[in-house]
Amino acid sequence: MIQKFFDLQGASLRVTAITPVLVDFFGRIFAGRSRPLPTAPLAYGLTISSGEPLTMPAGTEPLYQGPILDEGEACFWQATEGRVLSFPDVISLTLSDTAREATIIVAPGAEERIVMTCGQLALQAALSAANQFLVHAAGLTLPDGRVALIFGRSGAGKTTSTLALAAGGLGLCSDDAMACSVAGERPTAWGMPRSLKVHRHTAQMLPWVEPLLVGDWSAEDERQVTLASLRNTVTVEPIAPREIAAVFLLDRSDAATSRCEPVAKAEVLALAAADNVRSTRVGVPAGERELFRRLGELVRAVPAYRLSAGSRPTDLATVMLAALNIEKIVA
Repeated sequence: MIQKFFDLQGASLRVTAITPVLVDFFGRIFAGRSRPLPTAPLAYGLTISSGEPLTMPAGTEPLYQGPILDEGEACFWQATEGRVLSFPDVISLTLSDTAREATIIVAPGAEERIVMTCGQLALQAALSAANQFLVHAAGLTLPDGRVALIFGRSGAGKTTSTLALAAGGLGLCSDDAMACSVAGERPTAWGMPRSLKVHRHTAQMLPWVEPLLVGDWSAEDERQVTLASLRNTVTVEPIAPREIAAVFLLDRSDAATSRCEPVAKAEVLALAAADNVRSTRVGVPAGERELFRRLGELVRAVPAYRLSAGSRPTDLATVMLAALNIEKIVA
């Protein structure tokens, strides 16, 4: 068995597996950054094995049964040892009810699925044990070192806006996943940078992205931009907690120019909750209710704005900084 540790910025996640490749697949969530020894107190443990995933016993009442976007049919149930999520014959995840431990069993040949829903849920459990929470949001650093969190509905253009803001001088933390904490005097967040999936329309709107694209166009009309290539063009921030300056609700505008104006915090919270808090057939689990509470604390603690991206998103950084009374990018 091998063990590697991943930094949760103040706590450590231990990942154990019989072969290095299983740990390495999970490590993609952290852009491969692992250590042989922990650098902070242990918060959570994850064991990954290769074999036959768990199946829901006959007669069990599922908490959820149905499709999960991009991954197919799944079932989620309460077992004696904890809650279990299974994609039959592919992968299963068990979250212990009595210990800060999780177990993933993945079928041979399906290792790519480790980084998807099962791995993300294991990461969420680890962050919760470290008094943090994961949100589906983009994060960009401002000239004063604080971070702006951007929430948006599917198709709102988070990746396009993230790239446009980074090209405008803001630092890229993540276009998709931010780990947050409301435990201190001010909310903080740190990002999990990874390669970006760029839609063809994004490349057309931001011509500087075109030379950075790698691979073929996917069925979803997307190609990748690696972090290595982005670092030659924009600032990709090192992983570190930063104070959250404001939260933004991203939407699209039919106008040519972009706008940024105050918005009701309830509207931001409603969108953030719809995108991050899960429910089951028997209601909202305790962990998800706690996530909603923390999201509420975060939104209450900082200013909230609507960021309306125009047809030329190159002005997004200018309008965002103007709304925050930051006059220019500091070199």
